[in-house]
Amino acid sequence: MLNQIKPTFPVTTLRSEAKALVEAFATQDKQKIYPFKLQNFTLGVRFQNADPQTRRVIVMAMLAWLDQHWLKSYGQQDQHAWQKGWKMREAFLHMLQFNIPFQESDVIAMLNWSAAQSSASAYVYFSGVPQVIKVAGGYLKHHPMSAELHEAIERLARSIEAGSMSVEIRRWILQLKELMGETQVSLPLVAGDAWADTALKEIYAMNSRAKTAWAELLRHCTQAAGPTPNRRWLAEADQYIDAIGDLYLFIKLSHWFPLVDQPKMSSTNATILKGLVWLSSTSQDPAMALALAGLAITSYKAKATKLGNACLWSLQNMPTREGIAQLHLLRDKVNDNNAQKKIAKALEVSPSL
Repeated sequence: MLNQIKPTFPVTTLRSEAKALVEAFATQDKQKIYPFKLQNFTLGVRFQNADPQTRRVIVMAMLAWLDQHWLKSYGQQDQHAWQKGWKMREAFLHMLQFNIPFQESDVIAMLNWSAAQSSASAYVYFSGVPQVIKVAGGYLKHHPMSAELHEAIERLARSIEAGSMSVEIRRWILQLKELMGETQVSLPLVAGDAWADTALKEIYAMNSRAKTAWAELLRHCTQAAGPTPNRRWLAEADQYIDAIGDLYLFIKLSHWFPLVDQPKMSSTNATILKGLVWLSSTSQDPAMALALAGLAITSYKAKATKLGNACLWSLQNMPTREGIAQLHLLRDKVNDNNAQKKIAKALEVSPSL
């Protein structure tokens, strides 16, 4: 069978053998598929033992099968067909983890398949976007970008961009744009405020991966609505903080917060700043608590009550006693009546020092 075929055989024979093996795999029902492992199947064993060119032919035969049997065409009511489609998709995506010498037409075909699958937002996570991005990136390391390949990458980006956005999907879009050469990461901060100008300068000086991580975090902060953050917003922010590194993040914020000295700033910057303040509530660094207290004083003096209140919330919710200690000090430094009530309430429910 296929694992015995040598690369010197005619390509048509190799393709027909691959197609037959894929069809046989599709009709197998009795083998365990959860969790999926290639080595549990005859197809997987022969794929792993094959030479790189033969692996390529098998992968493209799998893609041809998937292109003819869309998951969304079954509907989840047909469990047998759905499980078969899931099995075939898992095998295909597992195969893409191997180093395979794909041709440009192969990469374009994968990108087009993924874009077509992603056209329905409910199926975007079944479309193998991260695996296909990796394949395209690996190909472009050794080959130039053609107009046709650029168009296919752009088509996939448009397809997933048209649906609902999540942290992961935004990351995919940024990766696709990087593949197309759009390396200039767009930051939502508005120039003109001292702290924002410093942040823009420092972030744009970072490497591409760091810039992307900061861009994602700042975009998340543009959604910092309401007087206090909800659990979902904070949980989603954890992914961005992990990408940046919490220690590095808080070092930057403790440097930027003291630069907030203008009574008025753009509404976009004010919202982002409030979000960054909320994120500071997870810091254990005394310098971060001190920076929050200083920002609270500046905010209340400038009548920026929402930002000042955000600082109080973060100080109250810090995991160490540093936040509460700063609230005690703020009680004597802030004259705003509303702030005094919030400080008193925070100290009331917090353990004494």
